[in-house]
Amino acid sequence: MNHGVRLIFVGGVNEIGGNAVLLEDFEKNVKIFLDFGINTKRYNDHYKKGEFPKNLEELVRINLIPNEEKLSLQGLYTKMFSKITFKQENGKKMSGMLLDYHQSSNLDGILISHPHKDHYLALSSINRMIPVYTGVVTKEIIEAFYKSSKPSLINNFGNLNWKTFRTGDILDIKGMKIVPYHVDHSIPAAYGFIIYSSVGPIIYSGDFRMHGPLSRMTEEFLHEIKTHETLLSRTENKIELKAIREKRIKALICSGTKINKSTIESEKLVEENLNQLFSNNPFDFILVKHDRIDWDRFRTFSNLAKKYEWKYIITEKDAYFYYLLNKDVIHDTMRNPNILEEDHIHILIKKHATNTWQKEIRQAFKEYKKHHRFMSYKQLKQLDGKFFVYITYLDKQLKKNLNFNLKGLFISSSIDPYAEEFYDNTSHIRKELEDYGIPAYRIHASGHATAHDLINFINEINPEILFPIHTEHPEFFQKIFSSSPIKVILPEPYEPIIL
Repeated sequence: MNHGVRLIFVGGVNEIGGNAVLLEDFEKNVKIFLDFGINTKRYNDHYKKGEFPKNLEELVRINLIPNEEKLSLQGLYTKMFSKITFKQENGKKMSGMLLDYHQSSNLDGILISHPHKDHYLALSSINRMIPVYTGVVTKEIIEAFYKSSKPSLINNFGNLNWKTFRTGDILDIKGMKIVPYHVDHSIPAAYGFIIYSSVGPIIYSGDFRMHGPLSRMTEEFLHEIKTHETLLSRTENKIELKAIREKRIKALICSGTKINKSTIESEKLVEENLNQLFSNNPFDFILVKHDRIDWDRFRTFSNLAKKYEWKYIITEKDAYFYYLLNKDVIHDTMRNPNILEEDHIHILIKKHATNTWQKEIRQAFKEYKKHHRFMSYKQLKQLDGKFFVYITYLDKQLKKNLNFNLKGLFISSSIDPYAEEFYDNTSHIRKELEDYGIPAYRIHASGHATAHDLINFINEINPEILFPIHTEHPEFFQKIFSSSPIKVILPEPYEPIIL
C-alpha cells in the first residue's frame, strides 16, 4: 500500500485513559503515535500501591503498553537495561530495570496531548531516539514527576528526545504538517492536534472541556479547525491553499468521557459552593484533596484562604510543581497564585533535603527571602489560626501532628479519579477520618466536556468520520449521530482502519 492513512487504536478503546493511537500516512511515509498512556484501572488490577512492573514483557502481556509486533514497529522500546535497587513503600527492596541504550526505530514520533499519566506514562519505556512532541509545560510537569518520585519502569523519563511546542507552532514530520492548539482541561498545557494528512485534515481532540475558566481556548481550537488560519498564514502555494480550504475534516478522534453521564458544573460553581460553605463556617481546619497539577483548583482554594485569612499549607513537593509552573507562564491565570509571593501559602517540610528538587525549591525560597514560610510538622499542633492542609493521602506524620481536638472537615475536590493518580484513595481517607469525627464533602468540576458540549463540538467540526475514544460508552455516539451525515466508527484494539 502506498496511499491512504491507517489508524490503529491500541488504548483508550471502550475505556477511559490509556490513550495510544498509531497513525500511518503511507503517501508521506510517516508513522506517529497520538498519546502514549497507560490505563490506570487496568494497572490497579495488577499492582498494589508500592508495587511496580518487573519488565517490559509483563507490561505488554497485560496490555498496559503497545505490542510493537502487532503494529509492525521496530525499535519502539529499548532492548538493553541497567539494574537498580530501590525500596518499596512497605520497606522491602526491589530490583528494577532502567533504560540506557539507544537504537534506530521506524516510528517517526509520539505526540503527547497533556501531562496526565493516562496519556503519557508508557513513554518511560520507549527508545530514546524516538522524538516526543509535546507542550513546553507538559515536558516540565513530566520531568517534575520523574525527579520527585521513586525510579521504576513506569517512572523513567530521563534523556527523552523532547521536541517542545506552543500554540501557533507548526510541526513538520517528514513533510506532514501538524498544528497543536491549546484547549481547556483540568491541567495546564493541554492540546488538541490538527494533522494535515494525505487524505485530509484529521483532528485529535485530546481531553478538553467547555466549562472551565479557559473555555475560550477550546473555542479557539474550534475556530482553528474551521479556518486553518495557522497553516494558511504560512502557505504560499495557491493550489495547496485552495485544497486546504475546500477539504472537509476527514476524521475526528474525540475524547468522549462524559457522553453517558454529565452534570452542569464549572469552576465558578465550585467557588460559589465554597463561599457558601464559608459564609457560615464552623470548622477550624480543612483537609483538601485535588489533583496536584489541577492549577484551577489550586487557585480557587488559595484565593479562598487568602480571602478569609486562612493559612494554606502544602508540602514542598507541591511547592516544587507550582514553582515550575510559575516559572514558565503561558497564560495570566498561571501567574495567580505566585508560590513565592503569596504569604498565606506555607510549605510543610521534613528536616533534611535529600533530593535535588528539594534543594532547588528551598533555595528558591531563601533567595526570595521567603523561607520564613517553611514550617515543620510539629508546628501544625501549635497553629492558632484557621488553616487548610492540602493532602494526597494521610501520612503518619500528618496524623501524628494534627490537633484533632479542633473541628476539622475533609473536602474531596479531585477532578476525575482516572486523571493524575493511579489510586483513587478518597474513600479510604474519608473512612480514616470518620474515627476523628471529621465529615467529608465533595465539591468538584470535571475536566471533561459534558454530553451537550461534546455533541455541539462534534457538530461544529462536522467530520466525515467520528472515532469516539476515552469513553466506556462509545455506543452512545452511534445512537446520537444515527441520523447525521457523520459516520461513527467504533474502533477495536489493534484492528486497522483505512482512510
